[in-house]
Amino acid sequence: MVTHTWRWLVILLCVACQSSLGNDYEDRRAYKRAVFAIETGRLREFNRVRDGLDNYVLKPYLDFYEARRRISSIGESNAENLRRRWKGTPIEGRFFRLWLGTQAKRGRWTRYLHHYEPTGDPAAQCYYLRALYRDGKREEALSQVPALWGVGTSQPKSCDPLFKEWIDLGGVTNEIAWDRLQLALEANSVTLANYLQRFFSGTVARSARSYYDVHVRPSRIRNIDVFTDDVYGRQAIVYGLLRYARREPAKALETWRRYRTNYDFADYQRQYVEENLVMELSKVESKVSLELGSYSPEILEVLADQTTRTRNYPGLVKWIRAMPESYRITPKWRYWYGKALLDLGDDGGRIVLTELANERTYYGFLAALVMNLEPALNQERVAVDPAKIQTLNALSGVRRMSELYAVGDLPNARREFLYLFEELAQEFWPALVSYIIEMGWIDQAVIAANRAELHDSLDVRFPMPFLDTFRRHAFETSMPLPMLFAIARQESVFDPSAVSPKGARGVMQLMPKTARSTADKIREKRPDLTSLMDPLVNIRLGAHYFAELMNRYDDNRAVAAAAYNAGPTRVDEWLRRFSGIETDASIEQIPLRETKSYVKNVLAGSQVYSRMLGMPSAVMELHEQRVPMFDD
Repeated sequence: MVTHTWRWLVILLCVACQSSLGNDYEDRRAYKRAVFAIETGRLREFNRVRDGLDNYVLKPYLDFYEARRRISSIGESNAENLRRRWKGTPIEGRFFRLWLGTQAKRGRWTRYLHHYEPTGDPAAQCYYLRALYRDGKREEALSQVPALWGVGTSQPKSCDPLFKEWIDLGGVTNEIAWDRLQLALEANSVTLANYLQRFFSGTVARSARSYYDVHVRPSRIRNIDVFTDDVYGRQAIVYGLLRYARREPAKALETWRRYRTNYDFADYQRQYVEENLVMELSKVESKVSLELGSYSPEILEVLADQTTRTRNYPGLVKWIRAMPESYRITPKWRYWYGKALLDLGDDGGRIVLTELANERTYYGFLAALVMNLEPALNQERVAVDPAKIQTLNALSGVRRMSELYAVGDLPNARREFLYLFEELAQEFWPALVSYIIEMGWIDQAVIAANRAELHDSLDVRFPMPFLDTFRRHAFETSMPLPMLFAIARQESVFDPSAVSPKGARGVMQLMPKTARSTADKIREKRPDLTSLMDPLVNIRLGAHYFAELMNRYDDNRAVAAAAYNAGPTRVDEWLRRFSGIETDASIEQIPLRETKSYVKNVLAGSQVYSRMLGMPSAVMELHEQRVPMFDD
């Protein structure tokens, strides 16, 4: 096997794709017309267009859409024929699950039992148990109900008849209902938690109501006389205290001292509450001291984090040495252990940091900075056998995936990719990744490379799409190009169509309000939601917004990245506590886990991009190694 570069593979794949797929523009137009026609109920037009696409690679999808339209009328033999036709494609499973669901809705329980295959779908599982029940296997069916009922979210309506039968037979006890109440509140399923109140009796009902109340309004935990001093009441107290501590840790500690005196908590409950109070207090106070019976690994980490902030390196060494080995060997604690030893004049620190500097991680880059070493990229190119490329080109699944991407049907393209990834032998994964690169499916290529464990293939895992656009706006805003790439990679993996649950959009994941405000400041036309998805618009506004943050925070990339993720208001609040301390220590103090991880990933990504672009820079420049002083 000969090692080939990705560039060579792209050329090979381009030729292969053009010959096998043809990139027939007219077929794609016709396919889109057919899909639109059946979605809008114009069946005559659909059939006419479909008949002209008999040799088109996506014809099976048109057949599926047609079958789905009349699925309730498809008989058993016809369904089995269609299933055989689509065997070896993602369509097969989708179609048969839909068809089997129609059989259950029509009460064809014998047929359902005959064809049912476990899939993990709760609706299908409930239909199966109802079929068992109707088939005379009542005890077997009802024995499986508790596991289905006892989850933290509402189950599908197909489960309701079975649940009612089980409930009417007395299946729900206080203990079973309490377990589900806990799961529901952990999942923030407030409606479900309120519904569950009807299943409690006696004093447990009072505790269940209190449990629900402190979830909805945590400050109610201060009403100490509301809770019963029994196993259920004490569980509700513990839950409420921890909820309250996330908002008001100091008041929660004060409240806990009252409960601790008046209620008979188990030792493990006391330890659990006090550990969590320490962790929450550490987010708002520089020094937290609370007498604990013992120190869990999580508390040892909190105590160690506190010492990084104060540069209490003897204390830091003590806490790290007290950690279990599984914690001590992580890059984070190896870095801080090495740095502490070095500061204390122990040459062991030099050994630890030099070894860590060989790793391509955020902490590896920090170690290289401390030791004045070149950061380690450990980049490798992947060996791909051309024969495997040719094999992939011959696969209908690969052709369907590529064509679905070309017509803009990303959900089905992803289904085809996942199906291929599961079905192909591992030796074909690098070739599949290279194929996706050739398609231009950047975000999926990065995901695929990670799934294929191509960790050292940096040209795949750290792509540079829209290079001219990024370069132009980096120059325009005087922002470091590697940093803009790192932010885009972390935000969207360069997916122009990305929309977050909160509404952030595009490559740079800008909130519409932020985008409009930035456009006003640079005297550009305000973008609407559609134009904000345009990479040319999105990248420019993202670059200008990051430049605004860099100016606000004295060109400190770590602080600006934190503000890009969490918002300047939160960062300003953190700076009131972090200003003037070492930046690497301040990052460890960020209260939001998501933002802490984000900053580390962006800084590490920027380091990789800086090397790949031939623009080497330190993971933290000299002026960035301390957090800027906050001017209140």
